[in-house]
Amino acid sequence: MPRRADHDPTKPAAPLAAWTELNDRQQGTLGEIYRLDQAIEQARRIDAARGTFDRRPASEWRQIDFAHEPSDRRLFGTTSLQQHLDAKGWDNQGNGSTMAALATRGLITRSSRGTTLGIMHTVTLTRQGRAAARAGTSLTPGVKPKAALGHRAWEVLVTLWKLGLRGEVLNWDHSPTIEKVLIGKHLPPLAEKVPGGYAITDRGRDFYRQQYAVHCAAHPDVRAPHPDGAAAEPWPARADQLLALHAQRYAALVNAWHTAHDMQQMAESEAGTEPPDPVPGLPAAVAQQVAARHQLWKDTGQQRAELAATHTTDVYRRAEHAARAYAVAALAAFRAATTRTDPLTVLHGPDDDDGWDEPPLPPPATTGIHAIDDAVTKLHATAVGRPVRRRGPAPKRKRVSAGHWWWEDWKPARPTDPGAALGALAEVLHGHVRAGVLLRRLHP
Repeated sequence: MPRRADHDPTKPAAPLAAWTELNDRQQGTLGEIYRLDQAIEQARRIDAARGTFDRRPASEWRQIDFAHEPSDRRLFGTTSLQQHLDAKGWDNQGNGSTMAALATRGLITRSSRGTTLGIMHTVTLTRQGRAAARAGTSLTPGVKPKAALGHRAWEVLVTLWKLGLRGEVLNWDHSPTIEKVLIGKHLPPLAEKVPGGYAITDRGRDFYRQQYAVHCAAHPDVRAPHPDGAAAEPWPARADQLLALHAQRYAALVNAWHTAHDMQQMAESEAGTEPPDPVPGLPAAVAQQVAARHQLWKDTGQQRAELAATHTTDVYRRAEHAARAYAVAALAAFRAATTRTDPLTVLHGPDDDDGWDEPPLPPPATTGIHAIDDAVTKLHATAVGRPVRRRGPAPKRKRVSAGHWWWEDWKPARPTDPGAALGALAEVLHGHVRAGVLLRRLHP
C-alpha cells in the first residue's frame, strides 16, 4: 500500500480540514491548548498596556507546561493544561499518545525543561495548529471584522451609552480602559472625566452610531442597544421571553419529577423495612404496640410509594412533552436568526394541553460556523435517536466522593432526566440566539 502523507507537516492542510480529521479527544486537547495559548497572549497585551514588556521570543513564552516527570501529583501538583483536560474528562494515561498524534500532524511541537526534581514536558502550538484550532472553535463566521475598539473597550463604551441615555454617569474612580483607549487613543475623545465618574462625549455618541454594526459583528456577545432605540432592534425581546418560558416550564417539570421520583424511592424503602428485633423483657402489649406502629409505617410508606409512582409517571411524560416543545421552539428561533426572519411568526409559548403529540424536530439550520454547526448537529442527532458515532475514547471524569452520609449519598441513582437529549439541544440553541447574538454574528 502507498504510504499516506496526510499528516506531512511540510504540506499543511486547510485549517478546518486539519481540525475535522482529528478524533474527539484530539480536538478537545488541541482546543484546550489553544485556549491557554490565547490566555497567555491576552495577558501579555494587558501587561504591555500597563508598561510591562516581556522581551522573550514567542518560542519561549508560548510554551505551555504539560506534565511533570516524575508524575507524582501529590508532590508536584498538576499543570493548568492537565486541569483543563480533567474538566473535560480527558486527563488520563492517553494524554501522551494524544500529544504525539498532534505533533505528528504538525499542530504542536513538544519540548521540555529541567526542574528542581525532574523534567517539565511542554507543548507549543504551531501556526498550523493555531489556525486549525481557531477554525474549529471560532464562533465568528469567516474573517473576524476589523473593529476600532477591542472587546473590553466596546463593552465599556456600551455601558457609557446606556448610562448617557438615562442622564447618568459611570461612577468609577479610575478606569485604565477609558483613560488609555476611549480618551487616550481618540481625538476628540469618546469619553470624559466628569464629577462623579465618567460620561460619554458627543464624539462618543457619533462613534457609537457610526460604528455600531461593525462592533456588533466583532463582539456579538456584548449586549449593545441599537442606537435608534428598541424598535429598531432586529431581534425582538418577545422572542427571548417566549424561549425563557419554555426553559422555565421544562426545568420546573424536571425538578418536580426529581421530587416525585425521590419520594417514591424513599417510600418504597420504608415500605420494605423489616420489623425491629424484639426487645428482651418487653411486655407483650408493648411489643404489640411497637409492631403496630411499624406496620402502620410500612402501610403508609406503601401508599405514599404508589401515589408517588403515579405522579412520577405523569410528570415524566409532561416533562418530555415540555422538552420537545422547547426544542421545537429553539430550532425555530435558531432558523429565524440564521435566515434573518421574524422569530415571532413561528414562536409560541408553552401550553398546558394534555395532548401528547410529538411535533417533528426539523434539522437545524446551517450557520456556516463550524463550531456551532458541528455541536448542534450532534445534539440534534442524539435528540432524534440517531447519535453521531464518537471518534476516539469517551471522556472519563473522576468520581469525587462526598464526605458525609445522608439520603443523597445512599439513595439509588435516578434514571436519566426526562427529555434530557431534547433539553440539551434546546439549551444550546437558546444560548446562541439569546439577545440576538447569533443574528449579529451572521447578519451584522
